[in-house]
Amino acid sequence: MNKAFIKLDEEFDFMRLRNDVITVYNNIKRDATDNMYVDLVTRNISLTARQPDSDDWTDGVAGKTFVNQSHSDNSIGLKTQLGLSNDNEMLKETEYVYPINQVKGTYIEELINKYDFVCRWRISILPPRTTLSIHVDGSPLMNTLQGGGAVMDWRLHFPIQTNNRCFLVNWPSNFGTPKDTGEEVTTNMANFKSGNAYLLNTSMMHCATNYSTSERIHLIASCDTSVVKNFSVR
Repeated sequence: MNKAFIKLDEEFDFMRLRNDVITVYNNIKRDATDNMYVDLVTRNISLTARQPDSDDWTDGVAGKTFVNQSHSDNSIGLKTQLGLSNDNEMLKETEYVYPINQVKGTYIEELINKYDFVCRWRISILPPRTTLSIHVDGSPLMNTLQGGGAVMDWRLHFPIQTNNRCFLVNWPSNFGTPKDTGEEVTTNMANFKSGNAYLLNTSMMHCATNYSTSERIHLIASCDTSVVKNFSVR
């Protein structure tokens, strides 16, 4: 499946979800130190952990290197090929399935249990007037280096707080490295609306941008191509 964006036909209570996501976000923001919040490790709050009964919302967020479930842990050879230092921890996304204590008893936990075929749930905050760099997740190169197996190359998105100036942007797969080719490049842009759920193919070159003056907040989880069929599509 090579579509970049898929709008889903999933039933969920958006107001309950929005209230719980904003409450968890505000509680963690209040309890975090200034330095932790400035980082929020690139403005992400992890909602699932690698073990039960965890309070750690910093584990499982962006800024770490995630590998597929078939890869053996912390291979120095792989780190060398990826240009990583030996102290860079390599983690399996599929291990992040236990709701952290801060979401116990919330509607977020209900969704985590409902969609038990996805993993590494997090709140993603894109600050005002911010654009992420162009990147891919779960690329064929990464999969080859990691020894094959399922790669978490799709993201499940629940837009919580957004507006008509927030976009997901997708580039052609042959976009390649930055250079002046003298050719025009066409992009695809999607404005994900709150109250809906979407899938984003992150094995294709993409980025997120927020041209507005308010935060964009999404609830996001990871999954691989084999489970895309489990969702209802519009």
